[in-house]
Amino acid sequence: MTAADVSAMTVSAMTAAARAASAPSPVRGVHILVPGAWYEFDIHPATRDAAIRDVVRARVQDRPELAEARTSLVRILGRVAEQAWQAGVVYFGAMAEVDEDSPLTASLTIMVVEPDEDDQSRTGGGRPASLMAALKPVARGSRPTDPWRRVRLVELPQAGGAARSEGIDDIELPDDDRTARMVLMQTFVPFPDGDPRVAVISATTSQLALAEPMLELFDGITETFRFVRFDEFAAAGEVR
Repeated sequence: MTAADVSAMTVSAMTAAARAASAPSPVRGVHILVPGAWYEFDIHPATRDAAIRDVVRARVQDRPELAEARTSLVRILGRVAEQAWQAGVVYFGAMAEVDEDSPLTASLTIMVVEPDEDDQSRTGGGRPASLMAALKPVARGSRPTDPWRRVRLVELPQAGGAARSEGIDDIELPDDDRTARMVLMQTFVPFPDGDPRVAVISATTSQLALAEPMLELFDGITETFRFVRFDEFAAAGEVR
């Protein structure tokens, strides 16, 4: 091996090292912000009952007028948390307001889906436009509460392009033959760096009469979504 060969190998190695150093670290998790009035807690079956009681207790301390609704809040949050756990979510947040008429509830979950080879082929490797092509719009019916769906591409400020489906839909209930008509927004966000996974952000509410305002709220929340990389955890001393 000549000196020129060694020099060339050294330069190549240095170039590769510099390229690796400048490359972003892998994705470690996801992050989203919900309004301060929403509830966030662990939904694991072993811990969620205590977690729900804790967050409701704290909320009642901040808002004593909710004391009479404490039992209803615990029951509502427990039900939607169970449904989220059964669906395999990685994040759960919920709104629950109780008044004399009926509870005003909404929930937001994040799932991470890893498509198989056939799914990757159909969705073009998770590109937003290809993901959107798999979503089918539904025209509005004659009544405001009839199912409808619009699909579009959106740009999330911190996560890039995504496909979105939103409207009113009949959703199958977990472990149940029945369906529930809900306002639903689903945003499909491809992972970066060629990772085939897709983050699915699903926001729902049963308040059909408030469909458009609730969809605006869901849009604002979803815009805060971002991927969290390993180096962010390391900088915070959170890597385990």
